[in-house]
Amino acid sequence: MIMKPLAIKIVVVVVIAAICGVVVGLLFSLLFYGFIPRPWLAEVYLSDTPAKAKLRFWMAFLAGAIFGAVWSYRMVKDMDLR
Repeated sequence: MIMKPLAIKIVVVVVIAAICGVVVGLLFSLLFYGFIPRPWLAEVYLSDTPAKAKLRFWMAFLAGAIFGAVWSYRMVKDMDLR
């Protein structure tokens, strides 16, 4: 059956893309949104509302997921699953 190896490859690509998206989204949020206290910023944050913070997280998640999907697709495209 040709569908089982294809399904395994799709699941691997989706899982790795999701993991990369979460990692990039969280790191981007932690580094740039003021969750880490920095004395020189005082009360100034790059995202001034929670809605902007969520939007920027999802944008970073999307960028990480695209990177993870491309990277994992390159890994699994030539795999011979039997």
